Amino acid sequence: MASSYLSIWGPVVEQIHRYLRQQYPKEGCGILAGHAQEITHFFPIPNLDDSPHSFSFEPQAYLETIRQLREQQLEWIGVVHSHPTTEPYPSARDIANWHYPEKSYWICSLKQGHCRLSAYYIRHQQVIPVMYQIIVNR
Repeated sequence: MASSYLSIWGPVVEQIHRYLRQQYPKEGCGILAGHAQEITHFFPIPNLDDSPHSFSFEPQAYLETIRQLREQQLEWIGVVHSHPTTEPYPSARDIANWHYPEKSYWICSLKQGHCRLSAYYIRHQQVIPVMYQIIVNR
């Protein structure tokens, strides 16, 4: 069963924000990895959709990322993507297209120029908020 509480390293949050801002106005996306409930790495993956309203991983970059996770002995903990103009809550499309109930689902809203990061689990079309802590000294 996935944890209802996660932690994420401060520098990883900074990497996420920087990358997602660079992808604006389209959605940016990537994989979050680490060990147990602690996210220590962000792997950006190009958005094949080239859209402000949806994302899908570019296949070659996705496969390369999975290879890197194995090589570095990291666990795939979750996925992050941006909502360039909407709140950090899963859209109907997000919910319908999510098929990894054991992985966390992170959304960074870039609405009004601010990065607001929220985390969830999506199981059986249900959105479950996840508490998380940013570990600053990493």
